[in-house]
Amino acid sequence: MNNQLNMLMQLISLGQNPNQVIAQMAKQNPQANAILNQVQQSGMTPKEYAIQYARQNNIDITPLLNMLNNKGIKL
Repeated sequence: MNNQLNMLMQLISLGQNPNQVIAQMAKQNPQANAILNQVQQSGMTPKEYAIQYARQNNIDITPLLNMLNNKGIKL
């Protein structure tokens, strides 16, 4: 998961649209697609789900959240 997170951060830092990047990842990676489905079924916002998922899996998403905030992108 950390490799995917790093890839996502790199693409966003290069100016890629986060929604397009995530949609492309979901097409290419069944695991990413399963997570997107879980988000939709959870009833949580994507941000709430990401924070919960990261906490449960010991993943620090603070750098990603900071980068998104700095670019004015709201999760």
